[in-house]
Amino acid sequence: MSFSSNATYFNGQKVEDFNIEKGISNPAIAYRFRTDYDGEQDYVIKALNRFLEDPKFSQVQNFVIGMWSDEHDDSPSPILELLATNKAKLQQIKGIFFGDITYEENEVSWIENTSHAVLLEALPALEVYQVRGGNGLLLGKLHHQGLKKLIVQTGGMGSDLLAEVAQADLPNLTHLELWLGAENYGFSGTVEQVMATYRGTKANHLPALNYLGLRNSEIVDKIAAALKDDPILERIETLDLSKGVLSDVGAEALFDNPSIKNLKKLNLQHNYISDDWAEKLNDLGVKIDLSERNTEEEEDYRYVEVGE
Repeated sequence: MSFSSNATYFNGQKVEDFNIEKGISNPAIAYRFRTDYDGEQDYVIKALNRFLEDPKFSQVQNFVIGMWSDEHDDSPSPILELLATNKAKLQQIKGIFFGDITYEENEVSWIENTSHAVLLEALPALEVYQVRGGNGLLLGKLHHQGLKKLIVQTGGMGSDLLAEVAQADLPNLTHLELWLGAENYGFSGTVEQVMATYRGTKANHLPALNYLGLRNSEIVDKIAAALKDDPILERIETLDLSKGVLSDVGAEALFDNPSIKNLKKLNLQHNYISDDWAEKLNDLGVKIDLSERNTEEEEDYRYVEVGE
């Protein structure tokens, strides 16, 4: 499975494709900018320029970048540079979703990305940043006072990106969601590097965090074991290990971890947990999502939900 549909809502606002002829008809909409197959290669740039020049643009709070090119090897660097160049106009922006791309447009593992540091550095008031596509993806030195939610969706996350998150200074981040993916599609981290994303390399890393998502992972059993008595479980409300290949091994590690009971919610949706261990987990007294259990699949046929 992969991303089968485009976003209909983002950061609390309805998403609609931007019409370059009509411009901004409703500033409360999160407009999406994307091209089609055989469309103009610079259409997204043209549409964004029209967007930025619209008299109502100062009222806009969120927007979405979809498929920026029908050429699979094109990076979004020109779009990022355009937005950063116009940073003075963008200071009211609260949320950006960069890469609202379905598998029919481009498989997630084929999306060619780049460093998004120039945009993140340009928008200190930004609160929500969501990005999809791991090839070449970097976020730079994340010293951002405003960011509250960071979502990175990949079919395989590189170790360089994991290191950037581990070194980040994000004092107001409440929601960290990393789609780690599989080695076959670019995941190159270790369990220790994954855990460092929220533990950090310095004291008091991510002090405001209350949601931790280490999703879509083929090493989720090892992550579950590494969470044994982790202090993070004393302060977050939600642990999300969904969309990966969690098996009875990981289920047992979670069951034997007394700190799990501190959570308000444990999301294990899309897993390979047996009926017996599912029943035991349900007895933990924590709100738990065990949907999409694939109990019959042998180990060689277990896959993360979003890979290719």
